[in-house]
Amino acid sequence: MHMRTVCSIVLVCLVDSSLAVDPPSSPVRLQDVTLAPGTLRVHFIDVGPGMAVLIETPSEKNIFIDGGKRGTKGMMKYLAHFVADDEPISMALVTHPDYDHYKGLRNVVKAYDVEWFVHSGYTSAELGKTWGKLLTDIDKEGAEVFAPLEDWVDPCEYEVLDEGAAGGPDDDVTILYLNVDSTPPKKDPVSTRTFSESQRRNNASIVFKIEYGDTSFLFTGDINGRDKDLEHPDDDVEIDSEEFELVQRHKADDSCSLHATVLQAPHHGSNGSCSLPFLEAVDPEWLVFTAGHEHNHPHPGSLRRVEKTGLPDDHVLRTDVGDMTPEKRVDRDEREPEGDDSFIFVSDGTKLSQILWVKVN
Repeated sequence: MHMRTVCSIVLVCLVDSSLAVDPPSSPVRLQDVTLAPGTLRVHFIDVGPGMAVLIETPSEKNIFIDGGKRGTKGMMKYLAHFVADDEPISMALVTHPDYDHYKGLRNVVKAYDVEWFVHSGYTSAELGKTWGKLLTDIDKEGAEVFAPLEDWVDPCEYEVLDEGAAGGPDDDVTILYLNVDSTPPKKDPVSTRTFSESQRRNNASIVFKIEYGDTSFLFTGDINGRDKDLEHPDDDVEIDSEEFELVQRHKADDSCSLHATVLQAPHHGSNGSCSLPFLEAVDPEWLVFTAGHEHNHPHPGSLRRVEKTGLPDDHVLRTDVGDMTPEKRVDRDEREPEGDDSFIFVSDGTKLSQILWVKVN
């Protein structure tokens, strides 16, 4: 990986409200979707509980993030609509080795050639056997593996994913790595609370920002940000763990800025994430909950904190729209359908030019 240091210049400007993109009011069928080439397209694919994201760059490179807990029929049908089977996946990235973030990636690896594979490098005796199977699949694929990621990059380093046709840095699609820690602490240095193994695994999530011109997308995996048992509204100011560390860097160093046009809400909107100070530091124009009702995400506390930021309700998008809660399901077969509530953000490099709400069926 060849890294470059990019100096951040903060510009204060007036934005013409007429340029603002409208929120999607109704879904469109997958088969009716066509997207303009030469743009950045970021797809938040509905995989029920979990996360899966496809990024198409202006020069038609494909980047795939995570893959969901099941990620079979619905996700693969969605992916096939935009990526032909003879096109490669330039980079596949797993934020952290939780089932709902990587298991479906095995289907992607079997269907497409993967050139790069990136993961945090977190290891534990408690990781599922499927994680080892995915690593074996990647090895057989012959992809170049970058892990532990901290051996390759430092926090707040950039990498160019797609060099713009004009040849200038403002035309590039870049990735800014903000958290690359494969061995997070067992005890929080701020609150001193002790983390379980699953919480440490979540804290090992790669946090990164995809940038294209004046638009950016912040991906957070499942990082922690507060004690999940805090319930009182006065607790909204509490912040610790990875969200605290990221906010401290954000305040100290412009190159570690959390500001983003679109935020993938940490940990699907669990009450142990989405601290108010973190949300305020990111100050997104749009927020996406990649969630399903299997774990009752997003939590009312996270929704309350998002509301406190002043973000309009129609700028908060959820992949769990219309999903059945556990209490309303008749049996295990009535799980959240995959791909029925996906969202596509299209950027021309100066602004978001289109947002689509897509249904597979």
